[in-house]
Amino acid sequence: MNIRDFFRRPDEPVPGGLLISQLLWALAGLLFVGFGGFLIVEQSNRGSLDLGSIALVLVLLAAGVAFGILGYRLFLGQRSARAQLTWVGLIAALPMALRMGRYSILAAIVLFSVALMWAPASNRYFKIVSPKPRKRPPGPRR
Repeated sequence: MNIRDFFRRPDEPVPGGLLISQLLWALAGLLFVGFGGFLIVEQSNRGSLDLGSIALVLVLLAAGVAFGILGYRLFLGQRSARAQLTWVGLIAALPMALRMGRYSILAAIVLFSVALMWAPASNRYFKIVSPKPRKRPPGPRR
């Protein structure tokens, strides 16, 4: 594998909704990391950096890094990144949307990005640039 292959995007034009989704994943990654940093500063100023705050900071930082890495893979046109972002995004966003008022903007960005990745134009794009592997016919294995 050549190093240029790591940075190569497909030649197929990216649908507008998928391009917006790619940019929103990058934004979500930055916002998750930023909110984690803000929470550290806020709790340190209060003098009450407890275990719950530290756990939430770690979750926000991990989600931010995961969104950044998977968002880059989505940018490269990898179908597996779309599936992984969907699951990680739903697992991260649904509890935030339901329980955490201040972080609900992050949840809204993530859920909107997930919806854009599965639009019909995005589905056609991934069928071209990253087709599913062919299924093997059933039969005896050697």
